[in-house]
Amino acid sequence: MPAQITTNSLVATAPHAGPTAHASFGTFVWRWLVLSIRHIAKRRKIARDAALLRDYPDFMLRDIGLDRSAIEQACQTGKPASSN
Repeated sequence: MPAQITTNSLVATAPHAGPTAHASFGTFVWRWLVLSIRHIAKRRKIARDAALLRDYPDFMLRDIGLDRSAIEQACQTGKPASSN
């Protein structure tokens, strides 16, 4: 069988070369930092959206199907709380 020639690096495509394969401490810290920044950005967006919705008049909230008490959950999940 003839050998296949590829332009991909064998190290990058090896089965053991995943994101957790022997990660150094610096890599771990870098990933933690990135995930922390993403988490903070998500929380700030939720707070901003909730503040915007709190300022909406009642008729606009009724049009989109929200109660004032369900604003926080709607901002976090993207949908209003289910009423059982």
